[in-house]
Amino acid sequence: MEKEVMEQVREYFKEHLPQYEVLEVRRKSNHSDDWFLWMVSAKHRENDTYAFWSSYNTETGSLNHGHYGLANESDCHDLFEEFYYKGE
Repeated sequence: MEKEVMEQVREYFKEHLPQYEVLEVRRKSNHSDDWFLWMVSAKHRENDTYAFWSSYNTETGSLNHGHYGLANESDCHDLFEEFYYKGE
């Protein structure tokens, strides 16, 4: 499933955000009801900044809740941890 999602995200970026290179895609949660929610990190091709989105929906093909202008990839990793739903 993860490879299919990565390909879907890359296609989304190719069409809507070509200035970014997708770096990583991770699940938003391991809860069974969240199977369609993912998080994405990417690098801007021109200004060497990074971005993170806490919600990519595979059902609707929509990308939301972006954090732009991040200084490095480590900032993206911190946001992956912060926005991952661990459950109760």
